[in-house]
Amino acid sequence: MSQERARTAVICAVQFVDVMGVTVVVAALPRMLADLQGSPTQAGLLVPAYAVGFGGLLLLGARLGDARGPRRVLLAGLTVFALGSILCAVAPAVSWLVVGRLLQGVAAAISIPNALVLLIGATEPGRSRNRALAAWNATGGLAGASGLLVGGLVTGSVGWRVIFWANLAATAVLALAIVRLVSPAAPRTPTPLNAGSVILQVLSVSALVAAANAAGTSWLAAGLLVVLAIALVPLLVVRERSTKSPLVPPGIWRRHGTAGGVIGSFGITATTSTFIVITTLWFQDARGLGPGAAGLMILPFSFAVVLGAALAARLVKGGARRVLLGGLVLIGLGAVGVVLAPEIPVMVVALVLSGLGNGLGAVAAYTLGTDVPADEQAAAAGLLNTAAQLGTAVMVALGIGIATAVGPGMNHTAGWLTVAVTAVVITTATLATARRRTPVLAADAQ
Repeated sequence: MSQERARTAVICAVQFVDVMGVTVVVAALPRMLADLQGSPTQAGLLVPAYAVGFGGLLLLGARLGDARGPRRVLLAGLTVFALGSILCAVAPAVSWLVVGRLLQGVAAAISIPNALVLLIGATEPGRSRNRALAAWNATGGLAGASGLLVGGLVTGSVGWRVIFWANLAATAVLALAIVRLVSPAAPRTPTPLNAGSVILQVLSVSALVAAANAAGTSWLAAGLLVVLAIALVPLLVVRERSTKSPLVPPGIWRRHGTAGGVIGSFGITATTSTFIVITTLWFQDARGLGPGAAGLMILPFSFAVVLGAALAARLVKGGARRVLLGGLVLIGLGAVGVVLAPEIPVMVVALVLSGLGNGLGAVAAYTLGTDVPADEQAAAAGLLNTAAQLGTAVMVALGIGIATAVGPGMNHTAGWLTVAVTAVVITTATLATARRRTPVLAADAQ
């Protein structure tokens, strides 16, 4: 293996470990609660704790990389992830798990944008970078689906604590490989960090994630939390415009591909993550499969993600925005198919379509969003990953909330219909961004 491929593989492995952390506890959750005698309230904190830490601090992680150097901050993130893994592995109570999961989410937020910056910095624009982004996004898609499978198989065979000991071992190996293979990059912006913007951003993200998770039990509470999140956004905008060290450089929004990339990044994870979780639950609820077997049924999606990402690396040269739209259309078609005919043969086809759409759309979104000057790469990475994590955290919870609300039990069709509607909305929003014609970089031609 060449030095460049080895470096790409190691950086993508960081993405795999961090993104798999989002879903790996879903299948293990019932066993965790039973072993630690946890309450339903505590159960409701486990998954959002990771999502809030991950989605809320990605922009801060990007700024830290600018100020301290991306490799140094990435290694610090892996260290924090290891500490969170230890807390979860030895947890005597659910409260320890919640704290450990929050630490892991914070660590992922520190690690992911800086890993992406290092990946982009080590490649040249064009075919080499497209291949690297394809590998990055294929890894992310595989990680999300693999978490459900790995969590179910490991929990059922050797126990859920092994998941976190394995995380510890993986981070140690990754840290050593990064020190050996990835060259440090000099810090770019020695300006002070903006604590006010960080606090407002974390509060707004937390309110949004909490609203989505409250939807399954109280639509009134969910609505109030959404109002709170909306109220915080103007405060954040005012703060960002008035400070000399904003979390996001104001000029980045003038880049033609930024808005489309961010919307697409949100939409791809919002649709496919929700589709995969609802479908996994359908295999268990409607077909009586165990968590491990249900996870195995998701493999067509995982294989299709890799194929879609590989195709995207070639197709984005003809227009990244068109590839993104094509990916969203495939995801929407898959969701509509299972709404009309929820049978296993149709489900397999839908999983393949969704996986292809994920691979195509994610690579295209990142190609659009990262086509910015070098001094804006970290901020672009933070924005894209924040959008992706919010897509998963918000829409999975909202999809399950809608499916539960129109029961009795879980109405899987309502969940799939939510995916189809989301795909239409994101496609429309992406088309709207294409009307902006203020060329800046290569993505503007796309």
